[in-house]
Amino acid sequence: MIRTFYVYALLLLAIAAQTARAQQDPQFSLYMYNPLYYNPAAAGSEGVSRLQITQRTQYLGYQTAGNGDGSAAQSTQLLSFNMPLASIKSGIGIYALNDKYGPSINQAVQVSYAYRLALKNGTLALGVQAGMFNRGFDFGQFRATDPNDPLIPTGRINQFKPDISAGVYYNTTDYWLGVSVSHLNKATYSYVTDRSLDPSEPKAYLSAGYRLGLGYNIDIQPSVLVQYSTLQGVRGSVATVNLVGTYDNRIWAGVGYRLKDALMATVGINLMRNNALRVGYSLDIVTSGAQIKSPTSHELILGYALPAPDARKKPIVRTPRFRY
Repeated sequence: MIRTFYVYALLLLAIAAQTARAQQDPQFSLYMYNPLYYNPAAAGSEGVSRLQITQRTQYLGYQTAGNGDGSAAQSTQLLSFNMPLASIKSGIGIYALNDKYGPSINQAVQVSYAYRLALKNGTLALGVQAGMFNRGFDFGQFRATDPNDPLIPTGRINQFKPDISAGVYYNTTDYWLGVSVSHLNKATYSYVTDRSLDPSEPKAYLSAGYRLGLGYNIDIQPSVLVQYSTLQGVRGSVATVNLVGTYDNRIWAGVGYRLKDALMATVGINLMRNNALRVGYSLDIVTSGAQIKSPTSHELILGYALPAPDARKKPIVRTPRFRY
């Protein structure tokens, strides 16, 4: 099984090595609770149907010169849903993304499918993702030296392009490991003229985590997420590590670090029957480049796991004769 996983992982990384130009994708500190965003093969991996929304404000209050309203801070919303389809050994998922930082706009709707193959100790999933990605700029936020220059566009310019990703994901009760590549089709955007081309850059993601039980009610979960830049290599890549402790499978808290960016503190709680409602929060404290960044970022997640249908229950059939 491990050999098979490595073969697919190396294949995906080889595809990602064919590089275009850089593109900034949103980052999440609570990535361990958003596996579908990073890897389509994670669809259905939780074993429950989950609806979740994530709100992230990065570098809260950051302002650009000449624009003092704080609108340059990156604001990201992610709405996702995924569910297992055990009868056909599959999982499906969908997410909608809205991301804005300064004048730049990224929006996407992506649908994922994963084929889940049960192995001796876990499940190996192969996943694909396809959808539409909208990228654009709000030129009204630019501060031109000559506001009357006819060559400077005005208003908002957007372009929708198809977007394809793929991934491999292996998970057991105790750990998970995944590799994926986004923007495989390298869609090219042109906002002003055919000479101002902006190709998408494929990104390779490696995610892994392990659950270690320290007692009857306490477990520790270290995890890592590596985003590899196919344009800049290691120099332009990002690595994030997290350590989360959970009590009674209900209350959790942890710390993390994003290389050359920020320290993170996370807290959360699972509520309702079977811990169906998940609420989490992360505070990022900027440690690198603070002279040009706002000192904090904030992230909030709210998720709900739908009750699993009980095949043993049978519907009640009421008739006038046997109503009482």
